[in-house]
Amino acid sequence: MDLVRLPTLRQIKLRLAAEGGRAIYLAQDLSTGRIFTLPAKVALAVRNSQIAVSDPHRAADAKASVDEEVAKEVYGFLHMMKAVQATDLLKRKPFNPLFMNLPLFDLGPWQRHLQGLARLLVGWQSFVALALLAVLCFSLGVRNNWAILEAFQNVFSLQALLSFGLVAPFLKLIHEAGHVLTATRYGVRVRQFGVMVIGLYPMPFVDCSDADMTARRRHRVAISLAGIVTDVFIGLIAFALWHVTEGNFFHVLLGNIFVFSTLNSILFNANPLIKLDGYYALTDALGRRNFYTRAMATLSGARDWVVSFGAQGQSLRGWRRKGLAGYALATVLYRVNILWIIASAMMPKYLGLGAVLTAWGALAMFALPFMRDRPQNPAADRPKPTRVWGWRLGILSAVVAGLFLLKWPFSTVVPVSLDITGSYQITVRSPGFVDTRARYGPVTAGQVILQQDNVVLADELAMLTEELRGAALLYEAVRGADPAKAQAAQEKIASLQERQANVLAEQANLTLTAATAGVFMPLTSMEARRWLGPGDLAGALLPQEGAAVLTGAFPERYVTLYRGGVDKATLKVAGQYQSVPVSGLDLSEVMQRNSESGARSWQLRLRHEAASAAQMVGHPGQLRLSFERAPAWRHLQFWWQGVVEKYRSAQLIERETLLD
Repeated sequence: MDLVRLPTLRQIKLRLAAEGGRAIYLAQDLSTGRIFTLPAKVALAVRNSQIAVSDPHRAADAKASVDEEVAKEVYGFLHMMKAVQATDLLKRKPFNPLFMNLPLFDLGPWQRHLQGLARLLVGWQSFVALALLAVLCFSLGVRNNWAILEAFQNVFSLQALLSFGLVAPFLKLIHEAGHVLTATRYGVRVRQFGVMVIGLYPMPFVDCSDADMTARRRHRVAISLAGIVTDVFIGLIAFALWHVTEGNFFHVLLGNIFVFSTLNSILFNANPLIKLDGYYALTDALGRRNFYTRAMATLSGARDWVVSFGAQGQSLRGWRRKGLAGYALATVLYRVNILWIIASAMMPKYLGLGAVLTAWGALAMFALPFMRDRPQNPAADRPKPTRVWGWRLGILSAVVAGLFLLKWPFSTVVPVSLDITGSYQITVRSPGFVDTRARYGPVTAGQVILQQDNVVLADELAMLTEELRGAALLYEAVRGADPAKAQAAQEKIASLQERQANVLAEQANLTLTAATAGVFMPLTSMEARRWLGPGDLAGALLPQEGAAVLTGAFPERYVTLYRGGVDKATLKVAGQYQSVPVSGLDLSEVMQRNSESGARSWQLRLRHEAASAAQMVGHPGQLRLSFERAPAWRHLQFWWQGVVEKYRSAQLIERETLLD
């Protein structure tokens, strides 16, 4: 065969690697850094061609070892490599301000100056330092009852978001420095340093792709994990410094840095479901290169097979293809879940800003991987525009039709529990000290559940008894002699008797008895000799017979739907579902408003005939209410109205906080 030119072959570097228990051959284009996988025969032919053009004495043997068919494959590979070079080096890419890679300079020449620092920081000593720092942080956390975890509650506050926007590029720079130092420690050349612009937001990056050609597997894993370990270091340092700075800007900033480093490592960087450091470390450790690409291709093929009714794509036959498709689907669902968490947390608080951040998250998690991993297919391999637009119009028509034709009922779930402080409460009727009280548990009708003692009432009753005796003696003395005095004595006796009856009634009220058999539940701490006044809550008596009364807070935005009619009510208690009659429901407005948002409070009351109050003790329920059926567009409208209402409530709360 005719040998290729020397400059072309010198641009190729070959390497034998292992993947999935078998050997593979990698070819790297040194001019662009791209790496290709070659069949064994083609890789051997490329190697023989390199030998032939570099050593004339061995040229004859090299030519003889390459047959014509393999030579064609070699020339095909070189042609493809040249085409990729032309695309990467010559073709001007369209300007896209939402996603740009801006290479700044080649880090390779600078790595020799970092070798001393790399030997110092990369090795066993780093893990010892990390372990000691972790022990220190654990002791600080225990001593302060993990107070720093409160920073997680404000992770979506405006202050935290602004801190993230300012600090994230610098944290990412330190993160990339961990990759660079580890690559330098193991002799891997870092090709370039640059800035990736995602949605007009800059993030630094480095290119360590040469590790696939020059590093061992364990070294590649270490390079991938270096950024995660660096994030953990930064997070632990911020954790420790947070405990020595109080009440200033740096205190809040350090708490946010700890949160950002922790969340970024757990949710994104170390997560194998996202194509970042954790994914690359796992695939290198398992020897499964391009696992993500194969998984997405398998899922795409299965999608085409379903859509085309088997005319295109491939079905999921075999556990291997099913596993790949399952992984690809898990990555998509995970990103959708993260996006939903961001949207549900941000949009109610910061409506416009929340929408922008949600769109940025969608761009970073969906559009960016698609634009980065999209293959450069020749025009001949691309679907015809007419067919593509036909599919798009079909999907759009199906979505529009679904918005108007698909109907399902509005529904909400209301947590309910026994109306202990309403229907079943027992209050103190007379003032006095607690003498004895019944314990929590079943009681019989007429059983004493609270006995009070009031010395003042006893003294007053004794005094009234003596006054009555004296008034009676006076009346007997003047009854025949002085009618006027006798009448006055009679009036005094009547007044004293009325007072005595009142005191006796109050004394009788010092004893509370169960009106019916049931379960007594003390609601307040009623230790002996504690003073209780009239109206104080003594407990609750839950009858063994009759319907149980359940109540729960009802969301105000569903009040209009409730008044329009409840179609179905289902109560879930202890894992059991029971249909309850709508007639047993009653909605009433509570005469109070939310102190922060100003929203009205509503209470839903349910009379549950299937169980008594005693049977419902310790079993809170969930009441699912279904309202009128409505098309999908009305559900979207209702959801958006809820987002706006939450946003307005959040604004009111924030204003109240600022005023305070």
